[in-house]
Amino acid sequence: MANFILKWLVGILLSVRVSTALLAQSSQLPLEFHHIQEPQGLSYNVVNSFLQDRDGQLWIGTYGGLDRFDGSHFTTFKSDRQNPDKTLSNNIVHDLCQDSTGNIWAATNNGISRYDRQTGQFVNIRTAEGIALGKCLNILCDRQGRIWFSSHGNGLFQFDPQTSRFCHYEHRANDPASLSGTMLSKNGLVEDPNRAGLWATIEDGAGLNYIDLTTGQCFNYRNNPEKSPLFHPHETSALTLDGNRHLIFADNTTERVLVYNLETKTVVKSIGLHSKTRHSSFPVATIFVDRNHNLWTSSWTYHMYFVEAKTYQPTEFFHDVAQKTSIAGDFFWAGWQQPDGTIWFGTVNGISYTNPEKTFYRIHNLGQLVPELNRDQGLASFLEDPDGSWWFTSVSHKLIQYDPVQRRARTYPIPLPAANEFRFNLPLVIAAPDPNELFICTLRNVYTFNKRTHRFTLFPLPPLVNNRSDGLNTLLLVRGDWLWLFATSDVVFQCHLPTKQWRTFPMPFGTGNRVRTRAAGFDPKGVLWADVLDRGVVRFSSALGMFTYYPSQPRITEFTDHFAFRIDSQDRLWSPVSGYGLIELNSQFNTYRAWTEQDGLCSNDCKAVSIDLYGHVWVASFNKFSIFNPARSSFQNFTLPINEATINYINYMYTLRNQNILTTLKGYAVEFMPQRVNSQLLTTNVLVSTLTQPDTTLVIQAKSPAVRLGANGNNFSINYSALSLPQQAYTYFYKLDNYDDHWVRAGSRTVANYTKIPGGTYVFRVKALVGKKETAETTLTIQVDTAFYNTRWFKLGMVLVLAGLIYGGYRYRIQQTSRLHHLKIQATRLERDKTEIQYQNLINHLNPHFLFNSLTSLNSLIITEPKQASRFLQKLSAIYRYILQNRDRETVTLENELNFVQHYIILQKSRFEEGLLITIDVPETYLNRQIVPVTLQNLFENAIKHNTIDDDEPLKIRVFIQGEYLCIENNLQRKRFVETSNQQGLENLKTLYRYLSNLPLTVSTTETHFVVKVPLL
Repeated sequence: MANFILKWLVGILLSVRVSTALLAQSSQLPLEFHHIQEPQGLSYNVVNSFLQDRDGQLWIGTYGGLDRFDGSHFTTFKSDRQNPDKTLSNNIVHDLCQDSTGNIWAATNNGISRYDRQTGQFVNIRTAEGIALGKCLNILCDRQGRIWFSSHGNGLFQFDPQTSRFCHYEHRANDPASLSGTMLSKNGLVEDPNRAGLWATIEDGAGLNYIDLTTGQCFNYRNNPEKSPLFHPHETSALTLDGNRHLIFADNTTERVLVYNLETKTVVKSIGLHSKTRHSSFPVATIFVDRNHNLWTSSWTYHMYFVEAKTYQPTEFFHDVAQKTSIAGDFFWAGWQQPDGTIWFGTVNGISYTNPEKTFYRIHNLGQLVPELNRDQGLASFLEDPDGSWWFTSVSHKLIQYDPVQRRARTYPIPLPAANEFRFNLPLVIAAPDPNELFICTLRNVYTFNKRTHRFTLFPLPPLVNNRSDGLNTLLLVRGDWLWLFATSDVVFQCHLPTKQWRTFPMPFGTGNRVRTRAAGFDPKGVLWADVLDRGVVRFSSALGMFTYYPSQPRITEFTDHFAFRIDSQDRLWSPVSGYGLIELNSQFNTYRAWTEQDGLCSNDCKAVSIDLYGHVWVASFNKFSIFNPARSSFQNFTLPINEATINYINYMYTLRNQNILTTLKGYAVEFMPQRVNSQLLTTNVLVSTLTQPDTTLVIQAKSPAVRLGANGNNFSINYSALSLPQQAYTYFYKLDNYDDHWVRAGSRTVANYTKIPGGTYVFRVKALVGKKETAETTLTIQVDTAFYNTRWFKLGMVLVLAGLIYGGYRYRIQQTSRLHHLKIQATRLERDKTEIQYQNLINHLNPHFLFNSLTSLNSLIITEPKQASRFLQKLSAIYRYILQNRDRETVTLENELNFVQHYIILQKSRFEEGLLITIDVPETYLNRQIVPVTLQNLFENAIKHNTIDDDEPLKIRVFIQGEYLCIENNLQRKRFVETSNQQGLENLKTLYRYLSNLPLTVSTTETHFVVKVPLL
C-alpha cells in the first residue's frame, strides 16, 4: 500500500510538470467547452456532484455550499452557525440524492442533511447509533425509499425515513461476511439495477464489495464463494453503472478500467489508460458514462480520457490555460448529461459543459500557429482550395495556407511596394481560372500567386486604371474568364483574362464623380451588385452595359461601416451595417427593412453576414452571432467564448463547399455546421425557481401551492429559466394574469419584475420559443394580500362611516341652526329683560318714597346740621351719578359696586341710625370680579322695603363671599304691608344673571334669615 501511495504522489508531481509542447502534440478531441464558475453565481469552483430533481432543477454540491440552478440563476444553501439545526450541516457537499417524497439528501463533511421541500429548511443527522458520522462521501436512495450513506472510517449506514431507524454495516475482522474495510471511496456506492443489493468500493486495498440486502451478507475477497473475478484485495475506485447491464470501476492495482456484465457475471472489457506523457493515469477518481455508453474518466494524477464505446479506445483530453474552450480544470469529480446530449463536468475550476453529439461549430486557432495574427486585426479574407486546404490573407500582409484536418499552417509574405500600404490595406485572395494560381489584390497592385512555386507575380494593369482611379478597393471578383476590379473611380474595370483586354462600365453617378465601392458580389442568378460609399446599392445591367441605381434603399451616413453583403435565393440582399443592424433589400418588391436589437438581433454592430442552405441568415458581431429565420422573423443568438477582451478585428463570413459557414475572429477561424443547429433544437420546459423580494427569497417548487405575499410584499421579481445552455437560444415570454394585458417578450432575459401590484390572486405564466418550437407554459399562482384600507369591508365601512358623518353633520347643522335660532330669540328676550331691569332700577331709585324720605332727611339736616346736610346731598348726587354712568354697562367690577353702595349705606344710616346694621366682608382677591351694576343697592333696598327697622330690633344685612357667589343675607323682620312692591325685582335679576352666567342667582329663606346668592362674573 505504501508503494502504491508513493507511486501515486510521484505521478501527481510529474503530471504537473507536463510540458505545453508535449500536450500540443497529443491527439485532442474536437471538444468545445463552455464554463460556469463563481462569477456566474456558482458558490464554489470545486464541484463534487450533480443531481437533477424531478422538478427539473439541477442541484450542485460544491466545497462551498449546495446550489440549486435553473439554467440562469443560482440559489445557494450554506451552513449557518447561528441556526445549525435548520441549515446545511456542512458547506462541503460530496454527494446528493432525492428520496421518494422529493426531498433532497446531501452527504457532507459533517454527517448528512435532508432538505425539506415543504418547509425550505434542513434536517441534519450528525450521529447514528452513537457514532459521530463526520465525513460522508456517498449517499443514495434505493428503490425501497431507504437512504444509504457512507461514513469515512465507519463503514456503511442505512436509514429508513419511515421508522427513523438506522442499520449499520461495518467491518468486522473476524466476520468475512462483513464489509472488507471501513472507508468507502468517493464515487464508490451504487445500487444494483437488477437485484436487491449495493456495490461499494473500499480504500486501503479492501477491493470491491457487494451487499446483499436480502440476506445482509457482504461479498468481497474475504467472502467469495462463487469465485467472482471482481473480488480481489486491490485498490478500487470510481464505481459507476452503464445502464442495467454493466458495472464499471477502476482497479488501480492492475491499472485497468473493468467493465463487468451484471447478467453474465463476467468481465467483458479491461481498458488501459496510457498517457502520451508516459505518466500513470491511475488511481482513477471518476468514471462518467454518457448515454452513448462512452466513458469519461478523471484520475488523481490529473489525466482525463474519453473512451469511445464501440472500440473502447481511450483518447486523452486536457485543460489548456491558453485555450478558453478547453475544459476548465484538469480534474473532475462528477458528470451529468442533459436530455439534449449536453454533458456537464464538475471540475476543480467550476462547471464545464459540452455537447460532442451536436456541437455545431469547430474552432481553428490559427493564432496559435501564426502568432502575429493575435497582434493585429488578424485574418482578412478567405478562399477554399479544391484540395481542401484553406487560404487566408492577414492584415500584416501574409498569405496563409491552412490544413483544417492536420491543423497546420504555412505563411507567405505578400509584396508591399508602398510604404503606407500595410496600414491602409486589407489584401484580398481570389480564385484564378488556373487551378494552380491565386489572385491577390492590394491597395496598389494585383498579383498572381503560384501554388507550386510559392511565388508572387505582378498582374499588369493598364494605364486607364491609374488614370481613372485613386487606388484599388481590394475588391476583385472573378466570374468565368472575366475579372472585375473596383477602385475609387467613376467606372468599374473589367478584364478578359484570356486576351488581357480591359474595358470600363460607368457608375450611375455621372462622369468625374469618383466613388468608393465598399462591397460587391454576384447573386444566385449571376447579377453583379455593389455597395457604394454614401450612394447606396447598384447592380449591373448587361442589357444597358452599365450599373443602375437600386430604387428603394435606406440612406445611411458615409461614416458608417458597410461590410460584405450576401444575396439569397429570393433575391433579397442582406447587408451588415455597423450601428444599424441587418439591412434587408428586397429587389422583387423594391423595399427595404432594418432588423435591429429590438427585433432580437444579437447586436446592431453587425460585421459580417452569410446565407446557409436552409435560407437562414447568419450574422456576426465580433464573438456574438445571430441566426435569422426570414420565414418566421425570429432570431436565435449565441456567443463564442473567444476574443472576449478585444474588438480589434473585423468578422468575415464565407460559405464552404460542404455548406458549412466559416467565420473569422482575429486569429481564429470558426466553422459552423448549420445542419447541426437545426437538429439540436430540443425544447426544455421553463423552470420557475425563485420569487425574490427586497428582504427575502422564496424557493419555488413545481406544483407547489400558491405563494402568499403580505400586503407590503407587492414588489417582487420572479426568476425563471430553461435548464438548457446557451440561454441566447431561448426567447422568453411571460404574463401575469389579471395584471398584464398581453404577453411580455423578454428576449433572453430570465427575470420578471413587478412593482406595486394590487392585492388579489394572480397566475404568472412563462414560456419560451426555441427556433420553431414553443415550450409548454409554466405557471405559478401568487396571492397578494390586500391592504386593510383596500379591502371591500374597509371600503364599505368607510362608505358607511362617511354616510354616517354626512348624516350626523346634517343633523348637527339642523340642531345648531335650531339652537342658534333659539339663542337669538332668547338673547332678544334677555336683552328686553335687561332693559326692563335697568329701567326698573331707575324707577326704583326715582321712587317718590325714596326721594321723599331722602329730601325730608335732608331738610331736617339743613335746619339742624347744615354741614351734614351738604355731605348728605353729595352722597345722594353720587348715587344718581353712578346710576347714570353705568346704565349702559352689563357689568362693573365688584370694587366699584362696593364703593358705590357705601354712599347708599350712608344715606340709609342717616335715616335709620342704629336700626340698620350693614357689614361687608369681601377679600381683596375678589374685587376684580364682575357684577351687574346696582345689584347690591337693589338687594339692600329690597331688604329695607320688606323688613321692619328699629333701634331695639335692628335690621342686620351681611355681605360675604361663599365659593363663586357673593351672598347678601338679612334677618327676617317682615312688614305686614309693603308699599310699591310688584314682586318682579328678584325675578328680573334671576333672568339677567341667567343670561350672563352658567351659575344661577339663588334666593333662599329660613325661619330667621333671607339669603340671596349672586354669581360672580
